Amino acid sequence: MRKKKALERIVHLLVECILDTGNDMIDGFIMRDPGSYDDIMDILVDEKVVPEVEGSQLKKLVSSRKTLVQQYQEVVHHDLLQVISEVEQALEVFPSRIRTYLEQELGPVSAFK
Repeated sequence: MRKKKALERIVHLLVECILDTGNDMIDGFIMRDPGSYDDIMDILVDEKVVPEVEGSQLKKLVSSRKTLVQQYQEVVHHDLLQVISEVEQALEVFPSRIRTYLEQELGPVSAFK
């Protein structure tokens, strides 16, 4: 039971971190306003923050949020593990995609500017 709850928490935090980061990017660079969680990923793809393939993979993960937050008694843990396995590569490169976009748009960041 503890492992299942830990898995739920890990996936939930991954989703929230992706969404928060996406929202921060959208707000910071004055991109179009998202109407849903899926829109956040669509905007990041449209603005070339993440490639389309990775964006669609991350949308699979983001779609698990509703179950984890609202339908938490209906969580199928095998499905969560499968989604994590499918999107592992996109998760690993997401931080570097964000950093690369920031460097391209802002230039190198230095505390001594």
